[in-house]
Amino acid sequence: MKKLYLRQKGILPGTDVTLALANLFSEHRTDTEFIFEEGDYYFSPQPELVYDYRNSNGRYTPERRLGIWMRGMRDCVVRGNGARFYYAGMMQAITLDSCQNISLENFVIDWKKPLMAEGVVVAFSEKTIDLFIDPVLFPHRERNGWIEFDAGNGEWAPLENIPHVQFDVETNIVRRDSGDKFCPSSMEVVGKNVYRFTAGYTETAIGNIFALRFSDRRQVGTFVENCHDITFSDVTVHSCSGLGFLCQFNHNLTFRRVHLVPNVQAGRRVTGPVVDGFHCSCNAGRITVTECTFKGMMDDPINVHGAYTLAVEAMDEKRVTGRYGKQWLRGFHYWARTGETICFLDRRNMTSVGSAVVDSYELDDLDTFHLQFREPLPENVLALVKEGLVAMENVDNTPSFVCTKNRFGSCRARGLLVSTQRPVLIAENYFESSGSAILMAGDLLDWHESGPCYDVEIRDNVFTDRCLTSMYQYCEGVICIHPQVPEADVNTPYHRNIRITNNIFDTADTTVLYAISCGGLTFADNRIYKSYAAPKWHPGEAAIELHYCREGALSHNKWIGKFGFERILDMECCEMISAQEIGDCCLQ
Repeated sequence: MKKLYLRQKGILPGTDVTLALANLFSEHRTDTEFIFEEGDYYFSPQPELVYDYRNSNGRYTPERRLGIWMRGMRDCVVRGNGARFYYAGMMQAITLDSCQNISLENFVIDWKKPLMAEGVVVAFSEKTIDLFIDPVLFPHRERNGWIEFDAGNGEWAPLENIPHVQFDVETNIVRRDSGDKFCPSSMEVVGKNVYRFTAGYTETAIGNIFALRFSDRRQVGTFVENCHDITFSDVTVHSCSGLGFLCQFNHNLTFRRVHLVPNVQAGRRVTGPVVDGFHCSCNAGRITVTECTFKGMMDDPINVHGAYTLAVEAMDEKRVTGRYGKQWLRGFHYWARTGETICFLDRRNMTSVGSAVVDSYELDDLDTFHLQFREPLPENVLALVKEGLVAMENVDNTPSFVCTKNRFGSCRARGLLVSTQRPVLIAENYFESSGSAILMAGDLLDWHESGPCYDVEIRDNVFTDRCLTSMYQYCEGVICIHPQVPEADVNTPYHRNIRITNNIFDTADTTVLYAISCGGLTFADNRIYKSYAAPKWHPGEAAIELHYCREGALSHNKWIGKFGFERILDMECCEMISAQEIGDCCLQ
């Protein structure tokens, strides 16, 4: 492997290296180690580095503005040596497209003008909250009765009309029972850099911090598509536009000691990357996340899923017209490739009704595509397509997932979402997510994120009483198994073989486990401590709540403290075994 010391190629600290680095990558596509020296490097939008990437779970734009662009590269290493990469404006910091065996190591991603701001509470009333916004840390201006933020590169972005998250001044964690409630409707200037927001929710305290969002998901931080064997290690991300890492249609991804956290040295107390941390959509092989840290993000630190689509018309016995069911999941170039297997599901109960191997996939527009299969489709599938009752999942775009030794700090919403048929291991992690710590969903009603989990082991984790302190979508328990099955049937569970063992839960009378439509569910040898951090607020009626589950076991869990609600509630379940529990579980 040849070594290129970037200083010798004119790529120097303290300069804008966007085009020079792009040219260097295009000249050395294989078997090369690119070596930075420590220092600050700057990237800015360039007309030559614009491309139409179809990003999952982000807003569509034909112009993704790229910083570091690695395309068609193989067997390369980018060694940062502690370098700091600073970006300006709404842009995609790093893009890997159709690369193989690439390692990116030891650098920091940040914006001098961060893409999320912080407002400190200086006064409040029943209808208003006054926020001080530091003009040095978060450059901004009032314009037409609203506030805009300087994103760099001459771009100004208005505060989004969405809920903004509140953090407690003493702990820097999301304030209990405040999630998705503060959505200001109007604003006025009441002092120097002090703004009065009118809102329906004004429960707060002096000094508390609101994370104020103005990046609208048109770009992402790091984008990886159609790649094999990609590794990120010892990388820190302090800010970005949209998702931290978006990875789609790849095979084998590794994240080792990647930290998505606020830049506290720059004065930012609670705000890190703008939405999700690692968003992995429609991948294959194995995804490994280990020794990583997540703090201050405005959505889920990790989300691993596929994409359900809808079969809208059978053109003949081998051809189907499909439609993407959600604006966040559409227009993909690689959703189905020749030789991959498509599973057909009955949309009413989300059970499989057949499968077929792809011969060709043709994208018609952002919302519509055509599939041709190698063999005629089964008659029952064709009949259901005519009735508009068929959904499709690419079962080859489903990875195994290993998640170990990570810290899921206080962020908006859930900690970890996973929906994949391949084996999953979630072990030795620490959770303080403000919503559910772990969610296994799958739905055709809202996000269209597939699919069922068939082999999941959750063991040796710590779930603190900071988990599930606010109610977000699908947050019915600290561990929440919550597929959106329109017509659930205990005899045809959506998820199967989920084993939750040897974990520690600390809960203020909050449901520890909530499960719908799961077969072979085991909850055993866990320790559940009663926390007195707050009175019961969550609507859950029991520590463990089960619906339409079958053939599972609840056994040998140790309950410590005086809990204020029932231990187990099961409805429409079958062949669930509840062995004698150990410990003091007195009801108040």
